[in-house]
Amino acid sequence: MSALSPKYLCPHCQKASRLPEPIPKEGKFQLTCAHCAEKVVLNFVDYRFEIVQILPSPKEDLKQAYQSFKIPVPSISDSIKDSSPRKTPSGKPKPFFEKRVVWEKEPKKENVKFNNNPFRLARKNTNTRKNPSSFSYLRVAFTVTSILLFLFIVSFSYFVAGVLATKKEVPMYLETLSKNIPTKILDRNGQVVSEIFQKRTSTLSLQDYPEDMISILLNIEDQKFFFHGGIDYSAILRAFFKNIINLSYKQGASTITQQLARIILDDRRKSLNRKWREAQLAFALESVLTKEQILETYMNHVYLGHGAFGFGEGIKFYFQKNPMELSKEEMVLLASLPSAPNKYSPLKNPEDSYTRVRAILNMFRNRGIYPNLDRDKFVSFYHNLSTRSPNETVFGSRHDIAPYVTEHVRAILSSLEGEKNIYESGGYTVETTLDRNAQELIGPIVREYLSKNKRSGKIQKRRVRLKPESPLDLAFRQKMEEISILNEMVWNPDHLEGDKDQTVIQAAIVGIQPNTGQVLFLHGGDEFNSSNQFNRVTQMRRQTGSSIKAVLYASAIDSGSIHAGMRILDAPLYYRGGGGKEWAPENLGGSFDGEISLRTALVKSKNTAAVQVAERLGSSGIEKYFTKFFFPNEAEKKNRFRGDLSLALGTLEISPLEMASAFTSFVNQGTIKRPYLIQRIKNSKGNVLYEVGGSDEFKLKLPEERQVIRPDTAEVMISLLRDSGRASGVRNGGYMGDLIGKTGTTNDYKDAWFLGARPDLSLAVWVGYDNPKFGMGPSGLGGAVAAPLWGEILATIDKKSILPKTQFSLPVYAKPYKICTLSGKQASPTCPNTQELYLSDYPPEGPCTEDHKSTSSDHKDLMKGLY
Repeated sequence: MSALSPKYLCPHCQKASRLPEPIPKEGKFQLTCAHCAEKVVLNFVDYRFEIVQILPSPKEDLKQAYQSFKIPVPSISDSIKDSSPRKTPSGKPKPFFEKRVVWEKEPKKENVKFNNNPFRLARKNTNTRKNPSSFSYLRVAFTVTSILLFLFIVSFSYFVAGVLATKKEVPMYLETLSKNIPTKILDRNGQVVSEIFQKRTSTLSLQDYPEDMISILLNIEDQKFFFHGGIDYSAILRAFFKNIINLSYKQGASTITQQLARIILDDRRKSLNRKWREAQLAFALESVLTKEQILETYMNHVYLGHGAFGFGEGIKFYFQKNPMELSKEEMVLLASLPSAPNKYSPLKNPEDSYTRVRAILNMFRNRGIYPNLDRDKFVSFYHNLSTRSPNETVFGSRHDIAPYVTEHVRAILSSLEGEKNIYESGGYTVETTLDRNAQELIGPIVREYLSKNKRSGKIQKRRVRLKPESPLDLAFRQKMEEISILNEMVWNPDHLEGDKDQTVIQAAIVGIQPNTGQVLFLHGGDEFNSSNQFNRVTQMRRQTGSSIKAVLYASAIDSGSIHAGMRILDAPLYYRGGGGKEWAPENLGGSFDGEISLRTALVKSKNTAAVQVAERLGSSGIEKYFTKFFFPNEAEKKNRFRGDLSLALGTLEISPLEMASAFTSFVNQGTIKRPYLIQRIKNSKGNVLYEVGGSDEFKLKLPEERQVIRPDTAEVMISLLRDSGRASGVRNGGYMGDLIGKTGTTNDYKDAWFLGARPDLSLAVWVGYDNPKFGMGPSGLGGAVAAPLWGEILATIDKKSILPKTQFSLPVYAKPYKICTLSGKQASPTCPNTQELYLSDYPPEGPCTEDHKSTSSDHKDLMKGLY
């Protein structure tokens, strides 16, 4: 039984004819072939038929016995008519695919399988009544396809139009590629302090680079550069599937032409619009420039980190060579940088850089190219580069009145913009708290002052003892060696005098406005250049010597452990520790004065008195107050704090910025505001990127504001430190105004400090050598070296009326009492007396009941001859 089919295959001539419609459901019918006129008898059962008899010739009786019909041979006109919708017996249109069945004059051969009856065709049991809904699906598919095709044509036309328009702009883009807007650093009054220049761009031609340099670069960045038209579609598909598999961004597909377009457009946003514009410009560049011109422009403008634009500048910065002198290993290291110059900088992130280089070497090995690259040479490169500062840039020595400020601002900008290159974008406006008029004085004053004191012999260069000075020194020796190693990394060979292990004398200066925490001026060390970029104000921590005693005394007074009018014994002390170790704190000069007042002990900077004050305060009190002053962050305290008695002599390592900030508490009613320098940063479009607030700009791990001592304690400390400041040596620098202050000198004269403050300014001065193996000689005292420099700076500022001067106000919170100068108790009418301030809830002992003889004519002036 044959399946229902509109075609019939004649067994005589083997030609196909279409059956008449409608096809009968059942019954026998005689068919006459339209081709050979031979007849057969078909038997239909449920619309299916089979040949039951082949008639050799027509007979009249057979015609009468069977219903008959003739298969028509369709003509061309019939075929055209058949293309119009035809209806089934029910009157409904036939399915679309049935309408498309047409007669073939010469049909293809069909595989015919005969059953037992050789004339019975075996056909597939297929129901010709198709699903009418198929026509709707095809129509929808056709419509959607048409719409998408239309949108593609429109988009492509728009894209091409954009490319044509961009082609006209290519000369303008190339002309402005090397033009940059400087980033301006402004002071508190809007004056320009310095500028960050945008580029130091390579200007080499393609022929100036070695062929291997170009080959290595192309193999890393764009292997098919000379074969694509601006976009590598296979690379896009490869990157797409790799990123899909890893469910993250693992691989990019930008060609060198696209990278050049990105450099020109200066847009790092991850958006479709940026990609669209980048692609248009890439095609425009390919149509305007030759491949060689594109590659040369790219190699001269791609950023390689540390301010180096282009491979010419990168080669000079990293290797101090000409391009033709490079080894292949050096070429690989340079070619690894364009994808992420900050992340893969061998100076800043050597581990990430080496990981990138190893990946490149593995890729080369898989491709069978450059098999002889020496991995050991890369290790040597990183070892040599480790001696250089991670903050080094191509600019080297520059004329800048605030170079350490400029570098600090650059680092902040880089952290804000991430992978975006601040030198490429440029145009930032950085509003700072600096006073330009004060800032520009500091550098020349410091250079002249240090030079004069070196010539006079007051500052010398002495190698210190190699052995620890006392057993307690062992506790912090390791930390000091770590600092020494860090500082040795920034030595400047040009400044060496004689012995190659010596360093130049340095000074760190920072001034802070007490009531706001604003940094008014900052000097991080000797002339800023590629070999000297270590900011000693913020990055250096050194022993503070006796300058820490101001903090110690304030802590003890605030806790009620001591009071301003008390007497203290200045005599030799001995402490025995574990293992039979002994420690005997010594006074500078080795003299002892017996019983003296607390004020005198502070003015004369008596070490024995300071240790006794620390004992009275106790280890828990020391930890409590030093936590508030310096280490509110628990991790920072655990790393840096050490609560033994040597702390009273300044053995903790503190930065000049931290010390200047601590001293603001005395003139700001016991409150410390976290120091900051940057008030606001705007980009070239005027958008605010950064504003002072919750940001810990100097990474001090301090809260925005903290109360460290009571207001009345601050007033007591002003009273004590005014005498200390006047006796410090600031007068030798020419300063005659009012101040509070404290000197500090460390063992072997390695560090000379002076911390001084007025209501309008807290100023820290440190002088010393980066390498703590060297001291300044016996004249390198805080009062002889640091205090006069402090005085000279303030005298010059006051002379030029740069900062407004404010006077110390009268005590409001602390209470004055007359104290017996012999007993330290509240004075009776017969006692020799002086006036001291006390906390409101800690009055003096007394009254004094001792019977004192009149000693007015014999009384020694305890303040006489103090340094």
